[in-house]
Amino acid sequence: MMSQFWDTHCILSYMVAPLFQDRVYVDDFTASGFELVIGHAHDIATSLTLADYDVDGAPTGSDLRRVPVPLPAVLSAELDGAAAHLGVLDGKILLAALGRTVARTIGSGVVAVDVDSHIIALDCVMPSELDATQLLAHVCSALAGSTVRQPGQTLAELAFRCAGPVSAGEPLEGHLLELRAYRSNGVVQLDLWFDARRFDAYTVEELAEQFPQALIEITSEAIPGFTEAA
Repeated sequence: MMSQFWDTHCILSYMVAPLFQDRVYVDDFTASGFELVIGHAHDIATSLTLADYDVDGAPTGSDLRRVPVPLPAVLSAELDGAAAHLGVLDGKILLAALGRTVARTIGSGVVAVDVDSHIIALDCVMPSELDATQLLAHVCSALAGSTVRQPGQTLAELAFRCAGPVSAGEPLEGHLLELRAYRSNGVVQLDLWFDARRFDAYTVEELAEQFPQALIEITSEAIPGFTEAA
């Protein structure tokens, strides 16, 4: 089984990627797993710089740092409940919360995000620009229209992945910042992994502190029936 992370209300259907599918088994997909997505990978017109510093070269193991995102069990349960109520997958709510978190911490704009083997444009905006329902609808639309990354295409600065905690043999693969989501004893756990050469520690710590607040906003304020792309 690839993951125990996603909620139980969805069945195997035409999804963007197995990352956003409940109870997906490897055998349910062909080698690449993304034949249902049609199109060609393209570069996202980003309008927001994430990193504090410009540094050449990919990070080595000694450059990587982890900052846990505080997510109490009650908020994990609220995430699952909101996903069932809204009729979307947990991962989409987390992506919407990530966009809101970046806006509050770094600034408003659009960033490219690698989601498994796909690339999407994530709106990082304040509630005055897109409310919780609108932001979640934008995430769903972005995922529905995502394209497969082609060999040699530049990686996005930001990545979102459902996985276990990083190991010494599992680097960031060139991303400057990555949000990793996984379950431990049934509770959602979140970690921010980053290239310490590119970020001040307090920037990532602020992202980690802001994320739960953004998640509460999305789970409590978004209303169901907002998009058929969910």
